[in-house]
Amino acid sequence: MKKYRFEYFASCPNGLEELLHTEILTLGAKTAKVHRGGVYFESFHEIALKVVLYSRVASRVFKYIQSFEMINEKDYYLEATEVKWETLMDLGHTFRLTTIFGDLPGEREEFRNSQFANLKLKDAIVDYFRHHEGERPSIDRDYPQVTFLARIDRGVEKPYMCTLMYDLCGEPLHMRGYSVNRTEAPIKENLAAGIIQLMRWNPETEGFIDAFCGSGTFVIEAALIAAKIPPSYLRMKKYLEKPGYHLWTFQNLPWLTEDKELQGHFEILIKQITKETEDGMAKLRDMRGRIIGSDIAEYAIHSAKDNLRKAGLDAMIDVHRGDALESTPPTEKSLFLSNPPYGERLEFGEEERLKALYKGIGDHWKKAYKGHRAGIFTGNLAMLKSVGLKTSKKHILFNGDIECRLAEYDLY
Repeated sequence: MKKYRFEYFASCPNGLEELLHTEILTLGAKTAKVHRGGVYFESFHEIALKVVLYSRVASRVFKYIQSFEMINEKDYYLEATEVKWETLMDLGHTFRLTTIFGDLPGEREEFRNSQFANLKLKDAIVDYFRHHEGERPSIDRDYPQVTFLARIDRGVEKPYMCTLMYDLCGEPLHMRGYSVNRTEAPIKENLAAGIIQLMRWNPETEGFIDAFCGSGTFVIEAALIAAKIPPSYLRMKKYLEKPGYHLWTFQNLPWLTEDKELQGHFEILIKQITKETEDGMAKLRDMRGRIIGSDIAEYAIHSAKDNLRKAGLDAMIDVHRGDALESTPPTEKSLFLSNPPYGERLEFGEEERLKALYKGIGDHWKKAYKGHRAGIFTGNLAMLKSVGLKTSKKHILFNGDIECRLAEYDLY
């Protein structure tokens, strides 16, 4: 039987697009193109499923449904009622809509308000089902069974174009399932994984230390990378513990339910991820002491330990209370990677304290980390000057809406 490729878009934190591009190609996609905030790719359904389950840096994965052009908001409603919605969801499914905007004609304002655009599309879907089925599906903003993304851009023959996509994920992919206790200003798990990969950390030759570990995101993501444990392993464990429990919205879609071959592939991936997780946990037991975290705040260590327990890594990864300026490398060659405080809301006197902290980090590296490598991820760009060391490389990244830098240092 001939197999067809389909179009997808995987989103990610700004600055990680090239990493995601490489990841998607490695997972088997034949065509992939970087776009701000993510990667468009063509693939068979099996590859898209692997991206959902294996990508460490993707935020969500969307499947292209169709596009149509329209003149204005009234035309939007009419065009949307021509979509064969019964092929995309069941009447009994709950659904949610999200609208984003691309390049729009500056002289028109109809689609500047996402809530209004959502309302028009919702009305079209509901009226379509009322007309064809006699009943309407329900909206669930918190736990929908089907989620649609509508992207509105400048059109070609008409002023506007709408591109409809499925969200295959449900909860965003950065929500691995281990973050049960968070400290202030945490970074998302997929951003942490991307930062570790940007640092080119080699777990076979380098140890890993985060001396400002907070809730432990860096050390947990480092452990998963070192052991080659898929980032979906906790979701998969929950799925196996509750047969029939839907953890991804793709489980509700005709994309999976009407494709027996894809269902079989999903079952194979379930067994594969389970085996890779078991092998990875065994590897981490042998790596005990190579990946460590510390923090001067007692509450942060409690948070990190809670998260390590939830991740099933508390017996393999050591976190303890300690001053970063008294830390030591865990191995002969190590990577020091941290997200130190950067004072998002600076109060009187805090700037000078932060400058002293960053200077102290650089001074400590000179004494205790010669021959090692280091990285600082910070949203306070000015503080990097206080480190007092020359960076070997800088990366522009975003932690939510905050523009940040990942600064790399080779310590001689």
